[in-house]
Amino acid sequence: MQRRQYGQKLATALFETEDAIDAALEKAAHLIAAMSSVRRENGLSAVLGSDAMTGVTGSVRALGEARDRIVAAHNALQAAAPQVGLGHVVMQGTGTGKPGDDTRPMGLKAVA
Repeated sequence: MQRRQYGQKLATALFETEDAIDAALEKAAHLIAAMSSVRRENGLSAVLGSDAMTGVTGSVRALGEARDRIVAAHNALQAAAPQVGLGHVVMQGTGTGKPGDDTRPMGLKAVA
């Protein structure tokens, strides 16, 4: 497998993981909102389901930590890229760019 191919394979897996964590955070936030609104709309005590809410909010905290760690892994992989000959290659990602970059969709291309 050529460097660009394995680099793209890792980049694709990384981007998919980042997206999955963000999607899980969105779903958990939706669950928290649904639990709160159902309780309020039905006049139920805040005590009812409190343990469940604690579990869900704990999962959000864990997902936030997972997001921080995957971003750190992203940065570490990016720092390691030049060591394996991928320092001048941009891997295809989500197309949203990074802070400070222009936001054009990224493609696999060599940069001089």
